[in-house]
Amino acid sequence: MSNRNIQNSYRTATSACLVVAGVALAAYPLLRPYSDEKTLSGAAAFASSSWVFAHLLAVLGFALIAAAILFDVASRPATRTGLRVAAAATGIGAVTLLSLYYGFECFALNEIGKAALAANSDEGMALADRIRNHPAALTLFGLGWLALGVAVTLWVVARRSGWAPIAFTALVWLYLPQFFLPSVGRIGHGVLVLIAATATASALRSEPDHRTAQHRNTGSELPV
Repeated sequence: MSNRNIQNSYRTATSACLVVAGVALAAYPLLRPYSDEKTLSGAAAFASSSWVFAHLLAVLGFALIAAAILFDVASRPATRTGLRVAAAATGIGAVTLLSLYYGFECFALNEIGKAALAANSDEGMALADRIRNHPAALTLFGLGWLALGVAVTLWVVARRSGWAPIAFTALVWLYLPQFFLPSVGRIGHGVLVLIAATATASALRSEPDHRTAQHRNTGSELPV
């Protein structure tokens, strides 16, 4: 396989990762059950398979954003600038930090909900807040979102892309505030993430090959 075909494969992988990430991050708030999260109705939400599946989709979405950045860096070996490499490294760090928090958000709260339902008592539901609000956990959560926002920003700045990647970046930065919105607001944010991610993927796929662009600017002959 030629270098050009390999680079095109990386570009395809970048776009595919963004599209699937958008779908996963739109499905996450849509499938996630909503409740008061303090009574037995909250326990039922925690204990449901939808709770686990939705949060796993969230982790998948964040991981695919980092993967998209990595594939994009790999697709442009001649332009692996410091910003691109920093974006990829920060993206990996972001996913690592967020996965730690989402791990117990997904599985620990699921077990708390099951235990509360089995005991037919909501007394144990207070443990969920203690887990979520643990100082170290909240620190990891905040740092993870900060790192993901920085990673996407560095990537978009390095690419000097158009409106779609900029909109996608803004929506990533809005993840923390959207957690305080009602369910309809969170679902709406997820839909916007899907639109922006898909538009970004489309923009990347429609870009001319950078070697072709260089050929047009210099008039030199490209190897085939």
